[in-house]
Amino acid sequence: MLTARKGLSMMACVGLVAFLGSCGTPSSQAEWSGGGDTTRFANSTQERIMTLLKKEDMDDSQIRMLEHALANDGKVSAADYLTAWDNYRQCMVGKGYTAPTMHNINGIYIHQTKMDASNLSEAQQEKISRDNNDCKSTYMLAVDDVYRINVANPEMYRDPDVALVDCLRRHNLAPKSYTVRQYKAEWDKFVDTDVSDTRSEREAYALRRREFGFDFNNPQVRTCVVTNDSNLLLDELEEWKPFG
Repeated sequence: MLTARKGLSMMACVGLVAFLGSCGTPSSQAEWSGGGDTTRFANSTQERIMTLLKKEDMDDSQIRMLEHALANDGKVSAADYLTAWDNYRQCMVGKGYTAPTMHNINGIYIHQTKMDASNLSEAQQEKISRDNNDCKSTYMLAVDDVYRINVANPEMYRDPDVALVDCLRRHNLAPKSYTVRQYKAEWDKFVDTDVSDTRSEREAYALRRREFGFDFNNPQVRTCVVTNDSNLLLDELEEWKPFG
């Protein structure tokens, strides 16, 4: 059973096994991205797609979607993206599970699945996790990778913290002085915030999110976040009972 990164364990999840300034304002990538890894997946989206096409665990349907994107300036269509996720869902049904709950925010699905593991053995949980990862790799992950790059990570940063801060800065959703180091410090406060007096998971997450220097109610912020670090939005997931 996998949980959210950086030690945050507020729920059981089945997950995955992406200038201006003066007077002290960051004026270069090296300044605002300090504390993060600025390496990129590739030099272009097309190059990234060519790398993904070398994977050996993909269904023909996912390969065709990537080939369509390659012929379309590296753009995955919204229709192909949604179809890839539906194919993943049907794969899980074909393995004997109920259809996984999927939560879409502004056209992007949260990767994680919040699973009710209360009546499941450790062996069952491990098998579900393996099947979940297999279905994602076979039918959806490569297409999802490129679509997320298209939507909110055009620089193709490998580090999700760097990609998220870049997205916020590009859309003027955080001050030009905002840095990856500041975001990481806020993430740590998000994890450490005392939520013992809250009555629900949603209330606890809302309290934790106040630590960040940007507005989670802004639709574009939600797009940047769900694309690059959906751990911050896990409270919005509906619980999935694999066997009904």
